[in-house]
Amino acid sequence: MRTLPAAALVAISCLLPAAPPPSAAPLDSSTPLLCALNSVLECARRGNCERTNTDEAEIPAFVQINLPKKILSSVDGKRTSPITSVNRANGRLMIQGMQNERVWGAVVDEETGLMSATVSEAEGAIVITGACLAQ
Repeated sequence: MRTLPAAALVAISCLLPAAPPPSAAPLDSSTPLLCALNSVLECARRGNCERTNTDEAEIPAFVQINLPKKILSSVDGKRTSPITSVNRANGRLMIQGMQNERVWGAVVDEETGLMSATVSEAEGAIVITGACLAQ
């Protein structure tokens, strides 16, 4: 089930592997983040969802979130999406963006680096989990 084109999935890619690194320092918005994606779920507009992986979803396994420059990108920089909003509250970093009729968002726990993210468009959505480290 590929409801979102690969370019839209870059935004989702910005987010997440499952376990935080053992000695990671708390995250903040002053430095870029490197995020690994570990769980991917693709959902069609009618509500049927299916578990997949980064290869099948055609999204990078790792993404960079450059908060100072407000850019989400693949590690090689070939795929990018602008960050339109960054907020912090209760130990969480909330990041959002829009591009090519798609909306994406991520929530990152500043203490553990754990992240959850979504990418949505008219045909459906992708839900991603992962973990991030300060670079």
